[in-house]
Amino acid sequence: MIQIDMEVPDRPGELAKLAAILGEAGINIDAIGAESAGGRSYVSLIVNQPMQAREAIMKSGYTCSTRTVLVVRLEDKPGALAALARKLGDAGVDVVSAIHLGTVGGHAQVALGVDNLERARSLV
Repeated sequence: MIQIDMEVPDRPGELAKLAAILGEAGINIDAIGAESAGGRSYVSLIVNQPMQAREAIMKSGYTCSTRTVLVVRLEDKPGALAALARKLGDAGVDVVSAIHLGTVGGHAQVALGVDNLERARSLV
């Protein structure tokens, strides 16, 4: 799965503008994470067509980067994420992003951006 990361101005309407760019390109946002700090906003997206989304975003004057993320299915119970994060951390894998993709049937799916994808895959 591909995650798109970008920095956008921290001002009213930026999320609407970004969502419209993707919507007009026929791209569905499956998951999103966003936060603001120091006058900038940071957005991470999981979409149904990541390369087309990247192209639409870039054509609109934004810059973005992409990364392959590890999708993990966890039991939906307290401490499940802590156990996984501890296992990765103990193995020297740095988790640099996390997006909750949804919870169905007692299991949660999380997209993790990590600094060593192959190592992380071998641990889960």
